[in-house]
Amino acid sequence: MLAASKVKIESGRLLINGQWSEGSKSFDTMNPATGEVLTQVAEASAADVDRAVQAARQAFEDRAGGWRKLSASERGRLIWKLADLVEKNIEEIAEVETLDNG
Repeated sequence: MLAASKVKIESGRLLINGQWSEGSKSFDTMNPATGEVLTQVAEASAADVDRAVQAARQAFEDRAGGWRKLSASERGRLIWKLADLVEKNIEEIAEVETLDNG
């Protein structure tokens, strides 16, 4: 008998230019082993993708932007912080991925 899932998977949203927004549509993601709906995933429209690309390009090209002002060691520190967060939540991430893959 499998243990009950400890993970609550919230419905997805889009992160564009530092702002969370709803997608134009959403779709169910299912556990293929059980057929159970795990959650709803936001689906980006062409306009959402264009906004995301425009925001990324602006962030990349902005010579006064925050990322460009950081030194290589500061950028590295932020990337290591992200890795630490993944490591801290590895069990939850592994469970979500296992459920999503059945």
